[in-house]
Amino acid sequence: MNKILILTLFIYSFVSFVDFGAAETTDSGCEHPFIDILEHWAEEEICFLYSQNDIEGYSDRNFLPDDDITRAEFLKISLLNLGYTVYAAQSFEFTDVNPGDWYYQYVTFAKSKGFVTGYSDGGFHPNDPITRAEAVVLITQIAGIIDYETSGLSSFSDVSGDDWFAVAVAVATEYEIVEGYGDGSFRPHSNITRAEAATVAVRVWNTLYAE
Repeated sequence: MNKILILTLFIYSFVSFVDFGAAETTDSGCEHPFIDILEHWAEEEICFLYSQNDIEGYSDRNFLPDDDITRAEFLKISLLNLGYTVYAAQSFEFTDVNPGDWYYQYVTFAKSKGFVTGYSDGGFHPNDPITRAEAVVLITQIAGIIDYETSGLSSFSDVSGDDWFAVAVAVATEYEIVEGYGDGSFRPHSNITRAEAATVAVRVWNTLYAE
C-alpha cells in the first residue's frame, strides 16, 4: 500500500470520528454549536437567539458567554431579535462609525430611528462595553415599551428616581426583563455580559411576542 493511500485512509478515519460541526442540544431540544455554554445558566436563551440568526459566536464552537458585550454587538442583537429590517442611513454618521465597519448599518439605522445618541466627542464608541443601565435603556427604546409616565422609583438600593436610566430600569423590572442581585442592588454601571445580554433580549421578545 503506497504512502498516499495510507495517509488518505488515516485522514478519512480521523474525520469520521471527529465531527467538527456537531450540534449540542438543550433540554428544550434547541440545537447550537457552542461547547462553552453547555449547562450554562443562559444556554437556552443563547440557543434561542442563535436559532433566530440573531447572534454569532467568536469561533465555530465558542460563544464566550461571560465576556463583556460591546455597544455595537448589543445593538445588533436588539434590532435583529425584534424583527427590524436594518439598512444603512448614510446621512447619520458618527466620527468612529465608517461605511466599511460591520456595525455601520446597525448604528446608522438606529440613529435614524432615534434609538441611539452619541457622545460629546461625536463618536458612538461601538467597541466599548455596554453597561447594564445602557443596555436596558437601549432595548426598551427599541422595543417601544419604555413609558416615561412610569415612576422611576425602584427597590434597587443603587437606583434613584432621578437617575437617567431610572424609568427604563423600572419598566424592565415591571416586565420581569431584568432583576437585581441578592444584595438588593442592580449594579447599573457594571458591564453586561454576553449571556446577560442574550437573556435580556429573549425576555423582551417574550414580553412582546410570547403568548
